[in-house]
Order: sequence, then C-alpha cells, then structure tokens
Amino acid sequence: MRIIYIFLLFTTISCVKKQHKKDVELKVELINQVSPTTKSLRGISVLDSETAFMSGAGGTILKTADGGVNWMQLNAPDNDSLDYRSIYAFSKNTAIIVSAGFPARVYKTSNSGKSWNLVYENNDSAAFLNSIAFKNEKEGIIMGDQLKGRHVILRTGNGGETWKRIDSIDVPKPLRVENAFAASGSCIAISKTGRFFIGFGGENTRIFSSVNGYKWKAKTTPMVHGTASRGIYSIAASGKGQIMAVGGDYTYPDSSYFPIISLTNGKSWVNTKAKASGYRSVIDYSQKNNVWLTGGTNGIDLSQDHGKNWSKISNYNINTLQFAPNSSRAFAGNSKGEIVIIEVSIKN
Repeated sequence: MRIIYIFLLFTTISCVKKQHKKDVELKVELINQVSPTTKSLRGISVLDSETAFMSGAGGTILKTADGGVNWMQLNAPDNDSLDYRSIYAFSKNTAIIVSAGFPARVYKTSNSGKSWNLVYENNDSAAFLNSIAFKNEKEGIIMGDQLKGRHVILRTGNGGETWKRIDSIDVPKPLRVENAFAASGSCIAISKTGRFFIGFGGENTRIFSSVNGYKWKAKTTPMVHGTASRGIYSIAASGKGQIMAVGGDYTYPDSSYFPIISLTNGKSWVNTKAKASGYRSVIDYSQKNNVWLTGGTNGIDLSQDHGKNWSKISNYNINTLQFAPNSSRAFAGNSKGEIVIIEVSIKN
C-alpha cells in the first residue's frame, strides 16, 4: 500500500524583471514505495525519473526501472552479505558497488547484476570504503578511511575496471582524528567545473579538492567539529556554481546544525544563514526547481534560497536521497529498508 504525505509551503520570491515579489506555493509529496527489504539502505544512484539503484546492509542491492512501482532485489556478488553503502550506476545495466568494512571490495556489473566482477579488494582488517563518485564515464574516485596513518583515495581512469590508490604524498596529511563518513555514500561531490570535493569530520572539518583526482588540497571549514562523530556527512553541487555540505553529530540527532556553502568553487566556505532541523546525513539539489533537500534521522528540510531559510517538510527518517537529473523527483531510503519518492512541484 502506498501512502502519500503532502506538505504545502508558501514562500515569497523576488521577480527581478518586474521588481516585485510574489507568493509561490510549493507542494512536496512523500510517496511510500513497496520495498523488498528491511535492511538498512545507504547507497543510491538515480539515472532518471524511472531508473534508480539502491544498496545497503546484508548484501542488499535494489533496482527500479519503472519509477519505483516495482523494486527488484539483485543478486549479491559471490553471495556475500557485505554492507554496500555506496553505488554508482552508469546505465540501466552497468553499475559499481562499494562495500564498507572488512573486506573492502568493489564490484562492477555490466548485465544488471546477473554477474559481478571484483575490480578492487583490500584485505586489511582496518579498511573501510565510504563513497564513490564519477565526473564522467571514465574518471572516478573512491574515498576510504585512514590506513596506517594516511587517507585512502582510489582513482580510476577506465570506468572502474581497475583502481589505484593515490600516493600519500599527493594527499593532505590526516589530522589525528579525521575521516569521511559513509552514512549516505555521498561524502564526494563533483562541481560544475568538474572538480572533486570530499568532506571530512573529526577534530576539525576539512574539505579536500582536486581537479583530476591525483593531487589534493585541503580547506578548513566552519562546520561543527571536535569529536569523531562530528563533521561533514554529505556534500553536493548544484551544477550552477553553489556547493553545499551538511552534517552535524549523529549522536545528537535533534540538535540544530548549520550547513556550509561555497559560492567560489570551494575556495572559501561559510555557514548558511539558517540551521537545518537536526543532524543531516545527505543533501542534494534539484536543478529543475532550484531546491535543496537535506535529510537525516529526524526528518527532511528544504531550502529554495541556498540555505538562507530551511523549512522542515517531514519527520520521516531517511539515510540517503538523490534527485533524478533535471527532475523534481527524488528517491530516498532509510535504516528500515523503507523507500519513498519525494516529488517537489512549484505552483505559480
């Protein structure tokens, strides 16, 4: 059974050409889907408004090809029950999944999960892979936790067929307490110019950036920090010049935290004008409606003005979400294996 929750938000926006303001009715619908799993979902990759992949605990890999009407559970590689917290889909048939925890593995399929090829493995018991992202069909990176006192960044230049760890001399030296987070598989973003950005947390909150994934620079940000559970949990680019990151502290989910934003392609970062309503594990942007959505364990917030104002639209618990490209539709999943579609529409 599908249940629809509708949230209506009235906002005021400026109409530059006519030099006056007008009221806009924003309609947000949360539509429950029939999910084939009760396992925690954290990885997500949305190709279009009809096709999406999700992944998570217990070897869970899901796919819909009809806008969420039906979700198929794909075969797990080698019948494993790994925690696949990150997934990236190139097409309806080709995707890469990344496991968090031991053993750290990366698999690729070219036949919609009928078979998987192991393309990377690290058997160090401390290995932990957080997130995957691609800037095009060939170049991508995977971010992992520290190993032997150095950050782990893997890079591919052949569409994920092979992966190579970036030399530690080209990656900023880790702080004593510093790692990325795998709460939503979205600690990596690609800017409008094609630059990679990775968000971190810990004793300070830094963002690493690189033009090509080989050489990296670090920038300190004002995001909340100080302990291993605090920092940047998710980062996303609008495709129009803005880059925003969210997070907080998952051990204090109901505290309010400032997201951070860059309008300078990552050269500088500032707090947004308003706080989100709690710890937030994921953020994404709809280019169609110029809307940011961010979510976490205590609900979902929306902003139409790049964080000057945030409106809490739901108390629904989510781990991850992602908009379909050039669409008003987002897919979201949570720790109970529940899936919702979020439809955002603006009525003038």
